[in-house]
Amino acid sequence: MLKVLDSVDRDTGRASISDFIVDVRSSPADVSADWPRGGDADTPARCHAFQTVTFIETWQATYGQAHGSKLCLVEVRDAAGRPLLMLPLQISPLEGGLVLGFTDMGVSDYNAPVLFPTAVTWTRQSATALWRAITARLPPFDIARLDKMPEHVGGLVNPLYLLTDRANPESCHLANLDQPWSEVEQHIQGAKNLRNRFRALDRLGGCRLLVAETADERQLILAALLEQKQRRFEETHVPGFDAHPEKRDFFTLGTERFAAIGALHLSALMVKDEVIAALWGVTQGRHYYGLFITFEAGEWTKYSPGRVLHHQLLQHLAERGYWCLDLGIGDEPWKLAACDVTVPLRQATILATLRGRFILTERTIKERLSATRFWQKLRPYKWVVLRGLRRSLQRAALPR
Repeated sequence: MLKVLDSVDRDTGRASISDFIVDVRSSPADVSADWPRGGDADTPARCHAFQTVTFIETWQATYGQAHGSKLCLVEVRDAAGRPLLMLPLQISPLEGGLVLGFTDMGVSDYNAPVLFPTAVTWTRQSATALWRAITARLPPFDIARLDKMPEHVGGLVNPLYLLTDRANPESCHLANLDQPWSEVEQHIQGAKNLRNRFRALDRLGGCRLLVAETADERQLILAALLEQKQRRFEETHVPGFDAHPEKRDFFTLGTERFAAIGALHLSALMVKDEVIAALWGVTQGRHYYGLFITFEAGEWTKYSPGRVLHHQLLQHLAERGYWCLDLGIGDEPWKLAACDVTVPLRQATILATLRGRFILTERTIKERLSATRFWQKLRPYKWVVLRGLRRSLQRAALPR
């Protein structure tokens, strides 16, 4: 049953708004030096890659612009001015109102604040006061949806997790690499078979793991990755880059931006000079995040190139001291078979206005409709028709 926080003001607790100094910036260029840029773990801040300045800049230039979003980059300090947390939020005109959420829209796996070690003991009461202090400084919004939130970030308690009202539908999954390789492989279903398939690919003329180090290598892998992913979108009858170009633009722009700070990890499984599988990832310290995996179909399917790439990359990262390969959000069977750690997530829906309640009601009706068997059967055909119509219009627009 869906629970909704009409307001968190009823639960005031011991902490009060005056305990927090809140500043809200509208551009990543204006945030303080305390906000981590990304890649380097040599900072007191604890965060995932999805809350770094580089990620936010890339998100705003792609997803944010596509959806008319207004950034609300929140910095919270204690009464002495010491940083407590940084929170990347945005307000978008969606569903007939203004919706507050994280800088996400499907591209982030973990949503949480950037946290700093502090003497504050986070409880539901102090977290409630924190949220009141933050929303008092935000522009107006109708409803807040805070989803995909972990309980801890870098060993520190996530205060927003304490405001959650239900579990997130999906969890995150990662492979623990902070152990001997022989133990890592024990958790991978079919590891021996994956080694055999790599050897079979190698007999075709040479198979290797390529980790991009140059601009040419990055463009080679990126072009193959985007082509493979779009083809997969079309094969599975779901909206792809043609319907949502901001998805393609994020990875295109992000490739060079994350590479510039040493946080990009773009890899491919190569047979001769052909990319048969690719994985777009970023790093934050010794934490590797795999955001986007693709693979060739057809004659390559029997070799399971995506799973072989993942297996090769696991060993590559383990040899270089990474402590995990994080496949992120999603409960797909192959992730469960490849990972030994599950990170449960939670979410909260917070109403701010009467319009927010209307938005929630409409959203609930749509979610129930989309869960019906009839809608599940009908949905793929919708994208076949729309994609065909878009291509017809593009051909009609060509000069004759």
